[in-house]
Amino acid sequence: MRTATTAGNPFALMMDPAGVREMIDRSEELSRLSQRQCHPLDRAVIRSASAELAAYDAKIDRTTVYLPPEEDSTPVVRSFPESVN
Repeated sequence: MRTATTAGNPFALMMDPAGVREMIDRSEELSRLSQRQCHPLDRAVIRSASAELAAYDAKIDRTTVYLPPEEDSTPVVRSFPESVN
């Protein structure tokens, strides 16, 4: 009865993490899944194609001046055509 209650109530699963781990270990469906481990941080960092291109990108980044958007001081006034109703 407790297993049915736990499976039907996801908040009850948070109260019994050891029971959840046990249910996961006994699950046939989960044991049939592929168990591939991925370690993306173990790979070398991909650098730019060439030093010349990297130097060009750095130059552009150094010389680019980013300006804030211009703000209009006049309020927007909308005029509507005559009422159709």
